[in-house]
Amino acid sequence: MTKRYAGIALTAVGLFMLFRMVRVSSFGFYRIGGVNTSAIILVLLILSAIATVVKQNKFTWACLIVSLCLLVLSLILGTHLYFAYATLVDILLVLVPVIVGVGLIIKSAFEKRA
Repeated sequence: MTKRYAGIALTAVGLFMLFRMVRVSSFGFYRIGGVNTSAIILVLLILSAIATVVKQNKFTWACLIVSLCLLVLSLILGTHLYFAYATLVDILLVLVPVIVGVGLIIKSAFEKRA
């Protein structure tokens, strides 16, 4: 079990360092061919909310849920992630603990228990 815990700790530390290298920019709605999807999705959301209040049935609830899912998906797709400038040494210091940690976890999973 100690290999498994050491692997989990190494993987967690490596992923933490990797996530600190990622930068997020331009958070907004997704664009399709230069057209911003925010207005389309918000109009769909408003219309489906009004339809759900006026007459509640499975179709109006499905439209409301789909429009909410599209809103969340549009926000996720509009987010741009990129890595900050890093040297090879920085990358190796981040990736080696992750690789060794995952290797220890896999090795401990296939060990025979006494």
